[in-house]
Amino acid sequence: MACRVHAPTLPVWQATWLADFLEKLPLARTVAVGWSLGGMLLLEALAERRLRPASLVLVGVAAVFCRRGDHPWGQPPAAVRAMRRALWQEAGRVLVDFAAGCLAPGEESFREEVTALFPNHADAGHLAAGLDYLLAADLRPQLSRLSGPTLLVQGGADRIVLPEQTQFLHEHLPGSRLITFPGAGHVPFITQAARFNEILKEVVGEGRGNAVPPPSPTPPPIPL
Repeated sequence: MACRVHAPTLPVWQATWLADFLEKLPLARTVAVGWSLGGMLLLEALAERRLRPASLVLVGVAAVFCRRGDHPWGQPPAAVRAMRRALWQEAGRVLVDFAAGCLAPGEESFREEVTALFPNHADAGHLAAGLDYLLAADLRPQLSRLSGPTLLVQGGADRIVLPEQTQFLHEHLPGSRLITFPGAGHVPFITQAARFNEILKEVVGEGRGNAVPPPSPTPPPIPL
């Protein structure tokens, strides 16, 4: 199975930039895959222009990243602001700590591989702008604008985007299906790569843009 992979580096954390990029692709034959902050931007970009790829795969993605009065799941805003302040003093250390937080207990052997996802020479201003997006973004009003087959992949032990956040997205995103990777953290595409890749191949392979295996049972919510 041959396919072309596009992995753009976003110069700004803006859905408009990503929507412009997506509009240049043959979306009817495109599987769009987004992870974490990138997945939120992808979701927003598709909703903003009412774009519809052949399939959408969202990994560890929330409609709202930080806790709010009417959305009690997610990261405390104060913790995200503290991370933002620390970026200006020691961005490398912040990224190393974040990489560790992406792993669930038992996944420590993947620490070096996950840390490599976040180069320590990254621009602190760019990273801070990403955290600003996470603090402000509320995609709930846009969920009804999305249509088409959507697969949500969630780590059952994710400490960055909690399972409750993805469950909320699943319940409010028309046409979505949810697959939970028990015991996985925020990077199941690394820590459970074989299973993740098989699922992704089912989505993109042989022209079956909306074919995914039955979802695994979702574990009970984790009390906050």
